[in-house]
Amino acid sequence: MTIGQFLSSFSFEEGKIENPEEEVRGLVFDSRRVQPGYVFFALPGSNTDGHFYIEEAIKRGATLVVLEKKEFVPPPQVKVSWVLVPEGRKALALASSFFYGDPSSSLRVMGVTGTNGKTTTCFFLRAIWEKSGFPCGLLTTARNIIGPKEEEAINTTEESLSLYRHLYEMQKMGIKNAVVEVSSHALALRRVEGIKFDSALVTNLIPEHMEFHRTFEHYFASKRKLLQMVEENLSKSYPRVVVVNGDDENCLKMRKGIGVPSLIYGLNKEAEIRGENITCSLQQSSFLVKSPWGKMEVVIHFPGIHNVYNALSAISLALFYGLDINDIQEALFQVHHIPGRWELVEAGQDFTVIVDFAHNWHGLEKSLSIIRDLTPGKVITVFGCGGERDRSKRPFIGETVARFSDVCIVTTDNPRGESPEQTAFDALEGVKRAAKNKDLHFEVILDREDAIRQALELAQKGDTVFLAGKGPERFQVYGGKAIPHNDHYIAWKILKEKKNEVLSSRNSRNYSS
Repeated sequence: MTIGQFLSSFSFEEGKIENPEEEVRGLVFDSRRVQPGYVFFALPGSNTDGHFYIEEAIKRGATLVVLEKKEFVPPPQVKVSWVLVPEGRKALALASSFFYGDPSSSLRVMGVTGTNGKTTTCFFLRAIWEKSGFPCGLLTTARNIIGPKEEEAINTTEESLSLYRHLYEMQKMGIKNAVVEVSSHALALRRVEGIKFDSALVTNLIPEHMEFHRTFEHYFASKRKLLQMVEENLSKSYPRVVVVNGDDENCLKMRKGIGVPSLIYGLNKEAEIRGENITCSLQQSSFLVKSPWGKMEVVIHFPGIHNVYNALSAISLALFYGLDINDIQEALFQVHHIPGRWELVEAGQDFTVIVDFAHNWHGLEKSLSIIRDLTPGKVITVFGCGGERDRSKRPFIGETVARFSDVCIVTTDNPRGESPEQTAFDALEGVKRAAKNKDLHFEVILDREDAIRQALELAQKGDTVFLAGKGPERFQVYGGKAIPHNDHYIAWKILKEKKNEVLSSRNSRNYSS
């Protein structure tokens, strides 16, 4: 397509076009990836500002620069086209949709938002659709899965350029269904602008990411935008629906005034899709589902009431779209693994080790309350608080962990540009508060691998070691550097080392005798 055609996809305030017939060959927002004929979007970010790299993009052959800040407009003598826009990310999203041929218009796009449980719900949904014979793409914080292709994601919801490219890949493969995890950041920053969502599913809503949103009202409004996008999608034939957690008052408020059908799931009697007769172990949950479509017995390999809610949400959407009850049951039972979500580390040890992404007080309380109830021995928790995030929450997180644990090891969890000592000190304030009312061992070990090693050294038969916060992540972020680290691998490696030491010691004794 030409620059002239390309510029019809979004509005701009002013600009200079050298040649409207020049070809657009690609879009980027990273100046290092610019090639001749590419459009460069200068986006302000949390760590740097793309406007500082406009000159580099031009040297690399950018044919058009899209920018927000007038003071960075290229000088008149520089032969490059440019346009000034009020919102760079909105322009990027609309331009990406246009460049890739509006792929969401030919897919059934299911958006999942909420504070906790989004990724698990997305995996449940994809499993149900695939089991029902409908190929389904998956875009989440843990994994992106498109046909045979599987890759790690960068953000909960990626920048719009990557998002639209993934939807385009689904379209080219003949995949007609897509499940997209949608964060409040993505909605507030316009990363999903232009996507034609057919359904929105809200798992729960508590204050989160206040360092970004500042107020709960802004957080709420950002999440509600997904429901409004479903309402605004008038050009497709797929039935539209909003599915919300009926046991969460904020979720119920969110659907008010939205002019599309809604479904309510939950455990209370008013819920249209209701869970009953719930039983849990550390390995699974089973429950009965009652709905207008009939009853079904469900078993999932994830414990806890919160995972029952996650399953109910996926079941609700599947039932609305007419999928078979038997396929739903089988699909949910066959989901054994969701990266970083209640992953058991098994290396022959006689205690339980669990890796989970729970990192806010709500998620930690849900997970640790289950562990406390089902663990005959000690609960040993390794956790940290993210750097450059809401400091006011850290003591509350520490206190929440300590309430359910016998041993707390405070460590790092992506300190970013903040002092690791500061993040630990803030969390420790809450741990000490809880320690006044119970027998609690706690310590600070800033090196996360050493912290995990200490937890595993302390564990005995019947105990549970809970590695909280990082889940599937494969890096620790210090300043601007990403250091390789994965909780599951580190724990497995240490347990294997311990097992080999025991075997070596036994062999040595046998040889001596």
